[in-house]
Amino acid sequence: MRCFIKIILTIVCLIPVNASALELKGDAEAVALADKMIDRLGGKEVWSGARSLYLEYSGWRADTSQPVDERAWRDVQQPIQHVIFESRSGDVSFNMTPETSWLEFSNRPARVFNEEEHANNLNFWNFDFYTIIHNLARGDDRLRLRFEEPQTIHIEGPGGADWGWFEIDQTGQPVRWGAPDGDDEFEYIYGPVKAYGNINFPAWGTASNGFWRFDYHKVDVSRYPFNKELTPPEGN
Repeated sequence: MRCFIKIILTIVCLIPVNASALELKGDAEAVALADKMIDRLGGKEVWSGARSLYLEYSGWRADTSQPVDERAWRDVQQPIQHVIFESRSGDVSFNMTPETSWLEFSNRPARVFNEEEHANNLNFWNFDFYTIIHNLARGDDRLRLRFEEPQTIHIEGPGGADWGWFEIDQTGQPVRWGAPDGDDEFEYIYGPVKAYGNINFPAWGTASNGFWRFDYHKVDVSRYPFNKELTPPEGN
């Protein structure tokens, strides 16, 4: 039965997306700019049909003054993530399923997020940098875009919720991206895009305050879900 369900889901993922479902709502200038960015990153077909992403990148954490290598598996159609950070001081992984989220460490006990923290993780997943590109490409009906001179789009979610923003250059490349995360806010600057297989993606990024600076080595967009089973630590 499980294999049959997987086959059906795969077939559904391969069905062409109805063009009418790709129409974003909002200011005409903002919609046109968002479409230009998606085209520059590889096009609506590949990004709207994406089910998961695999990424590899290396960077530098200013707060711990050490290099960090990261590997990340991110589902963009349901809130499932497995992100591994490897550093000199120890390794840590962030894990999330619809039911719970937690951290696992190589040198200390795991930490399970409480209900409020997990709810925030779930909310942020809707509009984090990778998910929101997929949602823009597929014309997510929950989104409404607002234009700000000279080259910025603001993204509103249900009820006018702040779901972040992009500054996009004349060629469609994302220059800056920001979004709320609970009581905090993220802002990142991105370098020029380059080819990663059948898509384009920024070659590098940095937090605006410089605490996390990184180079992308691999960005793989897949029509298949991330299918590794994630199991929370026992006793939590």
